[in-house]
Amino acid sequence: MKYLKVIACLSLLIVLILPSVGYPQAKDKIRIGNAIALSGPYVAGAVMTQANPYDMWVKEVNAKGGIFVKEYNKKLPVEMIRYDDKSDVGTAVKLVEKLILDDKVDLLLPPWSTGMNFAIAPIITKYEYPVLGVTVDSMKIKEIAPTIPYFFVHLNQPPVKAEAIVPLCKELGVKTAVVIHHSDLHGIEFAGYVAPQLSVNGIDVVMYKSYPMGAKDLSPLLKKIKAAKPDAFFAFSYPDETFLLAGQSKAIGFNPKLFYTSIGTAFAAYRDAFGAKTVEGVMGTGAWNPKVPYPGAKEFWDRMVQFAGAGKVDWYGNAFCYSSMQVLEQAIEKAGTLDRKKIRDVIATSTFQTVIGPVRYENQINVQSPGEVGQWQNGGFEIVAAKEKRTAKPIYPKPPWPK
Repeated sequence: MKYLKVIACLSLLIVLILPSVGYPQAKDKIRIGNAIALSGPYVAGAVMTQANPYDMWVKEVNAKGGIFVKEYNKKLPVEMIRYDDKSDVGTAVKLVEKLILDDKVDLLLPPWSTGMNFAIAPIITKYEYPVLGVTVDSMKIKEIAPTIPYFFVHLNQPPVKAEAIVPLCKELGVKTAVVIHHSDLHGIEFAGYVAPQLSVNGIDVVMYKSYPMGAKDLSPLLKKIKAAKPDAFFAFSYPDETFLLAGQSKAIGFNPKLFYTSIGTAFAAYRDAFGAKTVEGVMGTGAWNPKVPYPGAKEFWDRMVQFAGAGKVDWYGNAFCYSSMQVLEQAIEKAGTLDRKKIRDVIATSTFQTVIGPVRYENQINVQSPGEVGQWQNGGFEIVAAKEKRTAKPIYPKPPWPK
């Protein structure tokens, strides 16, 4: 009798243990956290460039049942947990910690803007959460990369884009240029690369100025620039400033042969605000176009336009943001686990097929760049530099602003 009781107890123990053998504790979803600007000065870029493609990716992943995670031997759907960082650095940092400590998310997505990404880098390092920065435009990240091993820069960076600007200017016959920038790290660093490169390549930089980030009136500065009569105008700006520069340049009749602004230029909303005819020939930072020779690029763009609306897409940033999610999805599948260190190591050592091409990170910096300078032509944002990546020949000089 005693023997039978022992057998019964052992049998019960085996039954209780068996479900946990081979697979970890049951999990029914992958929780991804995102603190990003849903209000404040960054909201336009944050929603159009990042939140929209993130949300489309979540919808698409869940429509196919989720991401297969070998550790659980099944597909897991994705749940997005998002908070408004109000375009404030301090709020963003607190919310990222909340997502990690209170919500206990499995993975994190980055905020919008260079400064915000720098602010969260120490937090994700402390808690060991891999993050792919898609709106960080600074090579200072490279300098500190060894101290923030979980942070990856996914966006093509200022030196890459700057190195394409100078050959373009030389090809087009630019002799003189003005370079201005806002006071955020994006503007300071980008302009700091471009201006010296123009000078050493024989292009006379007749004016180099900064202005306060979020400036509401740049017409006094633009009038001085107009008086200098440069062939090329470069402004390293954020969306609100980019829109302002176009509107006020048109208003005062400032018509350089090359007109280039950075963040926001590739927004469909920029084209629509002024009209396709007005922005014809305007150039902007970075570039992507559905004509790029990468699998799924055109199909992605068709879905993006349908998801967000034709007037609410970013011809540059959307592809980078969506491709970062392709990287994350492939990394999870390859790692076969939600263990963040293993996912981080896969990201650091693998090549990923995406809509911006084959993504690979060297020292945590993505070395794949589908295009560096874009230009509005017939309502589309075409890649005009680097030369070997063109989807269209550059228009030069830019047509005058229509009256």
